[in-house]
Amino acid sequence: MAYASTRGYALTPSSYAFQAYAEKQGYASFANNYNQPPFQSYTQNSSYYKRNTQRPYLIREHSHDFAASDFLATSRPETPIISRIGEVKPVVEEAFEKLTGQKFPHDDIKIVILNNADFHDLHKRETGSTSQGVMGFSYNKYGRGTSEIYIKEDNLDALLLTIGHEIGHVLSPTLFNAQDEEAKAHAFSLAWMETIRDNNIAGLEPNISLNPAKNGLHDVAWNFVQHLLKTGASAHDIFKTLSRGLASIIASEENHYG
Repeated sequence: MAYASTRGYALTPSSYAFQAYAEKQGYASFANNYNQPPFQSYTQNSSYYKRNTQRPYLIREHSHDFAASDFLATSRPETPIISRIGEVKPVVEEAFEKLTGQKFPHDDIKIVILNNADFHDLHKRETGSTSQGVMGFSYNKYGRGTSEIYIKEDNLDALLLTIGHEIGHVLSPTLFNAQDEEAKAHAFSLAWMETIRDNNIAGLEPNISLNPAKNGLHDVAWNFVQHLLKTGASAHDIFKTLSRGLASIIASEENHYG
């Protein structure tokens, strides 16, 4: 995915203790765990959802696009460059707990911040890509081990948004459809950004602006999330709904979200 630029994900179902959180009304998407918005129109009469909407355990996933700069105010306070996870760990934990009501699952999700050279060396080895615009990628090992998120050093505000988007990918299994998967991550990312802004976490309230630019797949997925928001559901509930495959871009008869 392209975050704050671009990024590629290597996604395989994550080690995140998703079902355990489900029982505690965390990210689980069981129907009795949260009040579902009226998304039936996207799932009715859809043969796609008569099958399991989650991918089998994949070793590699397609690249996706996320640009953190799309969600940052043009005129904003400058933030420091973050080069180690220890510098931002308390902030990530605070944002996660404010959003979910849960402690950050360090045993299930590992976040590593690398300098430019080390990050691109790793990304090239793992994906074959030499793109210098990639800002983060992740391995979603849902139910199979510890999910890994790799982030390139960046300014605090952009780096936090990249981390939030990657977290949105590894909190549940990868969905079959790439646009649905991206929409899922965007929904969590939106809830993450709203949480940071509304609670002024790390003093970043003036830095965040939720007005993304059009950008291919990114735009289609984002527009779909925006469409679902019109039902009155929160971004976090939409994330949980999409995680279960209860709504889909391809389940609608007319794809008009781009």
